[in-house]
Amino acid sequence: MYSRKRSDSSFNVWPCFVDALSSLLIVIVFAIIGSFVLQVYLSTALNNTDMSLKSLQSNYADLQRRHAVTDAEYKKLCAEFQRIQDLFALTKTSETKLKVQNFNLNTQVSDLASKVSDLNALLELVTKEAKQKEEVITANMNKTIEEKIEQLKSLQEQLKKLQEEIVVLKDQIPQSVLKNPDLLKYRSEFFATLQSVLGGRSDIRTVGDRFVFQSEVLFARGSDELGEQGKAALDTLAKVLTDISSNIPDSVNWVLRVDGHTDKLPIHNDRFESNWELSTSRALCVVKYLVSKGISPKNLAAAGFAEYYPLSEDVNKMAKNRRIEFRFDSI
Repeated sequence: MYSRKRSDSSFNVWPCFVDALSSLLIVIVFAIIGSFVLQVYLSTALNNTDMSLKSLQSNYADLQRRHAVTDAEYKKLCAEFQRIQDLFALTKTSETKLKVQNFNLNTQVSDLASKVSDLNALLELVTKEAKQKEEVITANMNKTIEEKIEQLKSLQEQLKKLQEEIVVLKDQIPQSVLKNPDLLKYRSEFFATLQSVLGGRSDIRTVGDRFVFQSEVLFARGSDELGEQGKAALDTLAKVLTDISSNIPDSVNWVLRVDGHTDKLPIHNDRFESNWELSTSRALCVVKYLVSKGISPKNLAAAGFAEYYPLSEDVNKMAKNRRIEFRFDSI
């Protein structure tokens, strides 16, 4: 019984060994397979890692290039930042100056506003005064205008009278003088000067276009001899005529006509048979005296009109008709 038991015992070891060996073989196979799988996995992983490493190297090179570009841009940005900082500092300085200027301007504006206020007040005062003065001036102007209107009316009336007198004078002035306006100018100058020198006397006056001496100024009644008073008057006339004639151009032909006039009372004596002889002799006597005072004979003429051109028909005013007249005339 015992040995049977031992046989049963040794017989049972082999199968266990076989089982153990099988298990070990299976483990080894699995280990080999696992090692192969691990090797394949590791090889794949290594390849992947190598590819990743190459990709990383490429990315690193790209990053280095980008870093270089970024670094250059960074330096540019730094330089730009520095420029902006400098500009900001300058702006700060300018801002400070502007603030100071703004403060000064505000002060000036305030002063100007105060001055403007004062000027407005002054302007208002001046405007008020100007308005008052304007009212006064307007009132005075209206008064002055009214006065001027009255003066104008008066002048118009005077002008009308002068125009009427001019018409009369035109009839009195010889046509020869009217045709020679230059002579008319000298004639007016001669008569005006003579009037100012000899004026103020009732026996020496201007009548129309003539300068009239009453005969009694020059001659005694019924005589043709010049008296001292007459010579003095003719001396003055000769001086004025000399001064005026020196300015008359040679192209202007002129003559001073001396006309003798008497009243209508008849005269008859050993020397004069009628008033013709008396009036003509007196005119000739005046002409000779003027020649003796330097007046050129070619600029003198004598004429006698007797009693035929009286200034008055009144018997009480016959003395007006006894006269010597001087006329500027053109040849």
